[in-house]
Amino acid sequence: MPAPSRVQEPNHTPSPPLSSLTDVLHSVSTAIAPVWPLKDYVAVNPYMGLSDRSFLKARQMLRSVCDSDTLMPLSYYKQRFDNQLLSIQDIESAVREINAEDSLSRLTAATVIDAVSAEEQSSAAAAAENSNTTVRRLQTLSEHVDQRDRTAFSETIREEIGRHCGAFYDEGQAVWASPWKDQPLFQAWQAAAQHDRRLELSGVAGSCRFLANIPDSAEAAVAFLLHAIEIPEALWEPFLLCQMHSIPGWSSWAKYKTEQRSDDNPSDLISLLAIRLAYDVAVAKSAAFNVDWNSVASVWNNADRTVGGQADQDVRIRFALLRASEIAFQRGLLSSLSVGSISDDEKPASAATPLAQMVFCIDVRSERYRRHLEGAALPAAGVQTFGFAGFFGMPIAFQNFGEQTETPQVPALLSPSFVVQEGVRDTSEQETSAIQQGRRLTRLFRSSWKNFYSSATGCFGFVETSGLAYGWKLFSKSLNRKSATTNAKFDGLEEVDQHKLGPILSQLEQQGIDLAKQIDMGESALKGIGLTKNFATLVVFCGHGSQVQNNPLQAGLDCGACCGHSGEPNARFAAAVLNQPAVRTGLAERGIDVPDGTRFVAALHNTTSDEVTFFDTDLLTDSQQQALSELRLHTTTATSLTQLERLPQLQANNVADVLQRTLDWSEVRPEWGLAGNAAFVVAPRQMTQDANLDGRSFLHSYDHQTDDGFKVLEQIMTAPLVVGHWINMQYYASTLDNKHYGSGSKTIHNVVGKFGVFSGNGGDLTTGLPWQSIHNGQDFQHEPLRLLAVIAAPKAAVTDIIARHELLQQLLNNGWLHLVVIEDAACNRYTTQQTWQPLQDNSGLN
Repeated sequence: MPAPSRVQEPNHTPSPPLSSLTDVLHSVSTAIAPVWPLKDYVAVNPYMGLSDRSFLKARQMLRSVCDSDTLMPLSYYKQRFDNQLLSIQDIESAVREINAEDSLSRLTAATVIDAVSAEEQSSAAAAAENSNTTVRRLQTLSEHVDQRDRTAFSETIREEIGRHCGAFYDEGQAVWASPWKDQPLFQAWQAAAQHDRRLELSGVAGSCRFLANIPDSAEAAVAFLLHAIEIPEALWEPFLLCQMHSIPGWSSWAKYKTEQRSDDNPSDLISLLAIRLAYDVAVAKSAAFNVDWNSVASVWNNADRTVGGQADQDVRIRFALLRASEIAFQRGLLSSLSVGSISDDEKPASAATPLAQMVFCIDVRSERYRRHLEGAALPAAGVQTFGFAGFFGMPIAFQNFGEQTETPQVPALLSPSFVVQEGVRDTSEQETSAIQQGRRLTRLFRSSWKNFYSSATGCFGFVETSGLAYGWKLFSKSLNRKSATTNAKFDGLEEVDQHKLGPILSQLEQQGIDLAKQIDMGESALKGIGLTKNFATLVVFCGHGSQVQNNPLQAGLDCGACCGHSGEPNARFAAAVLNQPAVRTGLAERGIDVPDGTRFVAALHNTTSDEVTFFDTDLLTDSQQQALSELRLHTTTATSLTQLERLPQLQANNVADVLQRTLDWSEVRPEWGLAGNAAFVVAPRQMTQDANLDGRSFLHSYDHQTDDGFKVLEQIMTAPLVVGHWINMQYYASTLDNKHYGSGSKTIHNVVGKFGVFSGNGGDLTTGLPWQSIHNGQDFQHEPLRLLAVIAAPKAAVTDIIARHELLQQLLNNGWLHLVVIEDAACNRYTTQQTWQPLQDNSGLN
């Protein structure tokens, strides 16, 4: 490698006008999706900033600025075709649809079938697949230098950014905090960079002086650096996007921090962009590397953003196979539904009041449990189940007992309206205060002990004296074979009776949540569920949470509607509000008459063990206790049946093996989470009740005949459906491109700053699902399909709602989300041309 030349000090010549650059920076920022911290980990669509483009145009843009793809390789679809999971009929239907919606498409079904049915891929197709089918026209300067000089500056830059950002954003993991944390990101980095010799030692001589002398504001620095490399304005946006996509994890984190910021500090995302660009320019100047930007701009402006020949044909074929796979799933789903069972005339008459009504989260894992629970309760009075967003319409933040901070318990699209505190029932203020103090002392001791054994002075002595004891502890945990049991709090509170530990209502008035607002919440929840009459003795709000060990991404297995937390607080709070006599009276005045004998109860579904726990059962009357005892028998049966159904997917030998996974610190696949999700069904339960949907569908209860003005439908389509789409796209992207949008192998995860995960010991922040959450070691557990929404409602109402919401228009018109509406026992598909297309015999085929 030639010796690097010294970086020249920047001469402060005029920079581009900030007004035009500001627009470009805004556009770049819009294209980046945020990622939430570990404690509030929620699924996010990594392509959300590209939804204003069509699916294929978004792919073309990504392929121009980074190595990411949005289509699975041909070999994947060939395997599915060979295994008869994809039919010729599906491919023909997909090609007809694509050609009808794209006047420029000249694809033939024969071409696709020949490609996927060939014994071996042609050499041209294999080459296209191996090269990700598209040649990048934009690269970072460090990538250019690495290719020319066989260096590794791009990786060095990622390591440097990871080291600085990990320290800057640290939330208490580091023993020694960064001395520049009180400054904005860019200024903190610049203050550190002028003293940090790592980049110089890696071969970029004089970099400290160069980085110290660029402008000291992020936006001005970007302007100066763009001018320094003489890049034309036409390439600003794609080149800066290329910079951001070279560190997609940190870009997403900076976007999240920018959106959460309420002060006047500059955007963290723009600061990060300035840092990445500064490193890039420093490397290029050190290596005396120049780019003929005019030539690049000419190619960029004149190209149609696609690559012709075999590569372009390969893209069209793979897109057709994606759509054929979606049609195959659509066909199977629609054929399993009782499409005609949605009118009042066809609803079976209830012989008696049901034993209980259980409201579950719409999470796909609830589908299996609901199916088995309903079957277990027959042929007796039965148990009715409903699907509703798992926060149960309660927009709360929750403060755990003895803690000073609260956690949001709402979907990421919303913000909490007030804080609900956890307390202990049937204790005096003095007793409660004593319990809280004891809990705080326990936590203080644990924190102090951790700080001691992780500190520079205590760590070596600690290992010398206590290492063997901890080795035995690790060994004993490895041998643990106790059965897991669900309890009220997975982290445990030894000092109190956990059944008496729950949300308290006494402080709601102080936050402006008076009786009228509590009645509003109760009314909104019951109407959203579709439960406004014929109440059972027990109405159970069943939230869900996951019980696993040694998993930094555990929140990803908890309730997405509760911002990556257990749904227990929402379920218990909803039940407490609706059990108040004054709220019942207010509901009756609004036409919702809840009988005196009805009790709202909270429960929690542990999705790892499929056990269900009920709360506050000591408050039930004798008759309600009897009903609960019978309900427990049915839930126990449903638990056993659901566990047995999951055995093959988990590759478990028996139920004991499944339960052991909840306690095993070394288990990388304790459960599959939402893997396999592919549909979002908005319909009365009788439409899906007889179908085995294999845990792949979000199920939201809805009856349009009771929805005045379709207000509930509008709420569903603009909130839960969008969250379902986010989840679907996170699984899609993590499966298809785990390098950019996943988090690699769990076995090498390292937590950084308590907020994120490194895959290894540094570099870029990971954002999506680990490989073990989508692949079982032999095959993909998740099939990457765009979400299919199936809504039982009038087409006119759905059309009106879409017309009022730009986001829905983007998702549907640009092919990010599919929609089928069932009206009068007929299925119609919403096309990207904003028309309705009847499906043949409701089979899912065009």
